[in-house]
Amino acid sequence: MKKAILLILGLIALAFWTNANRNELAVWFNADSFYRPIFTSSFDVLQSGSTVRAELTPSYDVTHGFHLAFPCESLPLYYFADLDGSIRYSILSEGIELKSETISIPPHPISILTGEGCEIVLFTFDLPFQGHDVVTLEVVLESPITKLAPYQGNFQCIVSPAYWPK
Repeated sequence: MKKAILLILGLIALAFWTNANRNELAVWFNADSFYRPIFTSSFDVLQSGSTVRAELTPSYDVTHGFHLAFPCESLPLYYFADLDGSIRYSILSEGIELKSETISIPPHPISILTGEGCEIVLFTFDLPFQGHDVVTLEVVLESPITKLAPYQGNFQCIVSPAYWPK
C-alpha cells in the first residue's frame, strides 16, 4: 500500500515538473519543430516604409523573436554591431491595437550564423499576447538599415521562438 501511494505521489510530482518545464523538454526532445518559424516573408530593410503584416498563432507559450535573415559567408558576428535604422512594430487583435512601439535597431543584436547564412534578432515579444491566442504583427521600417546594403534584395524576416533553455 505504501509503495502504491509513493508511486502515485511520484507520478503527480513528475506531472507538475513536466508541466513547469515543458518548454525545456520541447527544446531537448523536439528542437527542430520547436524553433520552426511561425512566419516567414521577404522584407526590404533598405527602403523606408517597407511593411510586413502577419497573423501569428504560436505553437509554444514563449518569447518570440523577429529575425532578419540573409545569405552571408562566415562574417564575424561583431560586423552587425552598431546597425543604424529604426522600426515600428504593432501587435493587433481583431483590429484593436494592443501594443505599438518604435525602436532603434539594438546596438549589439543577437547574431546567429546558420547553414543558410546570417540571422539577426531585431526585437522580441511574448506570445500568446496577454490573453490573445491569435494576434497580427505589423512591422514598418521607419529608417533603413544602410549597413546591410551589400545584401540588397536577399532579406527575409522570420518570426520564431527566441527561447534559450537555462
